Amino acid sequence: MTLVFLWVYTFIFLCCLLAGVYLTRLRRQVQKAREAANQLEDLLDSAPDGYFCSTVLKKKEYTRCSRRLCLLLNIVETNASLSVILDRLSADDARLLAESFQNLTQKNMPFELTVSTGGKKLYFMVVGRVLHTADKNLNSYVLWFKDVTHKTALLIEERKAYTQLLQQREIFTKTLNALPFPLYVEDQSGAICFSNKAYLSAGEDLMDMHWVEMPLSLGKNMPFLLKYGQDKTTEEGLSILLKEAEQAHRTVLKEIPFGVVLFSSTARLTFFNGAFCNLWGIDSHWLRKEPLYAEFLDKIQEKGMLPQVKDFAQYKKVQMKNFAQLTRVTEEYLYLPKGQIIRRLMIPYAQGSVLMMDELKTPPTG
Repeated sequence: MTLVFLWVYTFIFLCCLLAGVYLTRLRRQVQKAREAANQLEDLLDSAPDGYFCSTVLKKKEYTRCSRRLCLLLNIVETNASLSVILDRLSADDARLLAESFQNLTQKNMPFELTVSTGGKKLYFMVVGRVLHTADKNLNSYVLWFKDVTHKTALLIEERKAYTQLLQQREIFTKTLNALPFPLYVEDQSGAICFSNKAYLSAGEDLMDMHWVEMPLSLGKNMPFLLKYGQDKTTEEGLSILLKEAEQAHRTVLKEIPFGVVLFSSTARLTFFNGAFCNLWGIDSHWLRKEPLYAEFLDKIQEKGMLPQVKDFAQYKKVQMKNFAQLTRVTEEYLYLPKGQIIRRLMIPYAQGSVLMMDELKTPPTG
């Protein structure tokens, strides 16, 4: 009897010993698994893109926001739900992302879309994917957030610039079509690449006109020739037509949303629009006195609106020289003391005059 109890006790002791060894190994495996999971989590958090992960196990959802995404969207908790992310986005983009995520979880439909935060301060390319696992009871979904704010801002600026170019093209095309005399432009091969309405409707009258040629240059190796017709029989009528054309042109220039000013061949201001007054803050009564270009430079220097230069006299001398020697369209950017940036185009105009266009590229501060 004693021997039987001894065998029983020995068996129980061995079972407990084996169980202890098994539990110890199991704890080590769990610890290693946790360490591996933490390393993987740290690795994902070190990625330049943020992510949101949703895992559903036995109808219970577990969420994880990477530290990068929390930093980008100012989220406090790394276990925040998708609704917290949606609150950071603009209303329309939040609805779009919510619908896309629903299709991802219910229909396994991956997606890619661009969303923005409220106020359009940040833009993200969001990629939604299903994470496939061996466990059929485990469903995981991930949203990758790539910060594309800089690229999107550049694209928006390019679109604005393109739109402005189209507007300028439409303005000048309408101006040329408003001219009462025929006009056309030839390319370097002699082919007509533009003609105004007066040219198209003149018909046989074109043969009785005196044609004046004016060379144009739009850059290197891009010579063009502008030709416009004058009525040989009525010089007085031609003078009237030219005045009407000039008046029509100036009427269009007055409506342009950026500053336009015209200086004569003697560097005297002969025309300006309202946008030019507003841009430089100069009284229109003073401009109507037809000041010289040098006097205009003195005026805006007094107002503290010229780029900061060490020697203003030398700066004005260079500006006057460039003005006098202008033979082609030039572009420059003026960086003003208060942070504004002005894009300036100087265009050779009729009879040695110069047309100047100033466009504010950055909003005024203060």
